Amino acid sequence: MLSNVTVFCFMASYLVAFCLELARFLRKKNGWLRPLIILFSLAGLVAQTAYLFNRSHETQLPPLLGSTHDWLVVFSWLLVAIYLFINLIDEELSIGLFLFPLVLALVVASYFVDHVTNPLVQPATRSWAMLHASLLVLGGVGIVLSFVLSAMYLIQHRRLKQKQNFSDGFHLPSLAKLSRLNRWALMIAAPMLTVGMGIGIGLGVYVRKGAQAISFVDPVIIVYEIVWAAMLLSVVFILRTKQPNQKHIAQLTIWTGGLLLLTVIGIQILTNIRLLNVDSWHSGSEQPRIESQETTAERAAL
Repeated sequence: MLSNVTVFCFMASYLVAFCLELARFLRKKNGWLRPLIILFSLAGLVAQTAYLFNRSHETQLPPLLGSTHDWLVVFSWLLVAIYLFINLIDEELSIGLFLFPLVLALVVASYFVDHVTNPLVQPATRSWAMLHASLLVLGGVGIVLSFVLSAMYLIQHRRLKQKQNFSDGFHLPSLAKLSRLNRWALMIAAPMLTVGMGIGIGLGVYVRKGAQAISFVDPVIIVYEIVWAAMLLSVVFILRTKQPNQKHIAQLTIWTGGLLLLTVIGIQILTNIRLLNVDSWHSGSEQPRIESQETTAERAAL
């Protein structure tokens, strides 16, 4: 049964879990909702694991090296696994309201990106490509977590400043804890993305010598570099300032995480749509040419 798992299977499970999280936020007495959320999240994670296993069997490659589609599915898988782990530690934390929309966005985006194998994956560079993809996805997860923590910090900051009260189903950590976790997420993600990008540049130079070239002016690569630079500025600002303004750090992280998500989701989809339009235009232009040649041949025969 698990051999026929599709993307829709685990996407539907995560959508139900997110709706239950919303219900948990709106209702005051919601103790029975948490087991259902965990159940649907775990069911989605199992289905997603089976899907990645099947994809790896089809492509004969690890999921991170299979394609952009597989990379996005792994990205969302890690976020769900982190969500379940956090729920085991703190069952009251309302992190699902922030993580599940990102998970669903990544899963939906996987429908519209390439299923083609990454050109960096060659027999001679397979190990380095695996390290490159692993560091990028782990660094990306760190940036997304920092994005979520920053959003929680800004909401909690405004909540305390305006003395707002939410429902019993909405719990956030203290500002000090959120700022500390955000700091660690940035400090861990920065070296991973830096090393991952360095390895990617080296692989790109190596592949350019072969049949398949990598363009360093690709919009995705350029935005990754912008995200990396903004992240490094955040880390340097944190290290050089004894008492940094945590609200400003949270706002900067929101922009950094937003650019990363725009790169991973938006630009990949737009690039794939542009390529599909180009291919359809070429195929459309070839058809009239063939028909005109056939018509000419028929006239000559007559």
